[in-house]
Amino acid sequence: MSNIKLILQYDGSAYIGWQSQRPEHGLSVQQAVEKALLRVIGQPVRIHGAGRTDSGVHALAQVAHFACPVTIPTLGLARALNNILPADIRVSAAEDAEDAFHARFSACGKRYRYILAEDEPNIFNYRWYWPLERLPRVDLMEQAAKHIIGEHDFRHFTLSNSNATNFIRELREIRVYKPKTEELPCLLERALAIEVTGSGFLYKMVRLITRRMVAIGQGILPPVAMAEYLAGRALLALPPAPPQGLMLMEVYYN
Repeated sequence: MSNIKLILQYDGSAYIGWQSQRPEHGLSVQQAVEKALLRVIGQPVRIHGAGRTDSGVHALAQVAHFACPVTIPTLGLARALNNILPADIRVSAAEDAEDAFHARFSACGKRYRYILAEDEPNIFNYRWYWPLERLPRVDLMEQAAKHIIGEHDFRHFTLSNSNATNFIRELREIRVYKPKTEELPCLLERALAIEVTGSGFLYKMVRLITRRMVAIGQGILPPVAMAEYLAGRALLALPPAPPQGLMLMEVYYN
């Protein structure tokens, strides 16, 4: 039995997230890929993703793996799957992996990007960014980010229904910048990107970081509020940022 690694792109708008759930909840990306694999391989397989992206969240380079019960050349696997998969899911690459490789547990880091933009009346863009009346100040957001860079207990950067037992994560970099047009999934005249790189992330952690940084960039909270949130002294209860602006950009392995 071989271990096969897949690199996937998907528009998460139509899905309940990466992870399979009960049928009444809707279709997940994982289910759609497993359904395509069943047709290609002829046997059911279970795939494991590097990150459990939420409903409406996108991926440029989600990594997954599965144990393949039959001998199949990986060279044509991506093409075969792309002929079956819905148009909003694509396999960028398929390759043989070492037996010990696990998409989630072998990962040593991830990079996410969140797009903000001034509200633009274009119905074809709505699923790619968080529309704001005015873009927040970059300098204030950069000051806020400095308070949470490093290894910390991030239990106050997840939701109460998270099933995590270990809240220690390392945030390696938070970058706020104006993206180039070619870096965006749609045409936006006034946009900002927040890229967050870390060892791993808790449930909705990136979206909570984003929401709080935006509030600081809007002048609603001072930059030091980020340190207060980290210590569990929330100055203002804020929900996570909307899912559609978030994209999993890269998964790192040693």
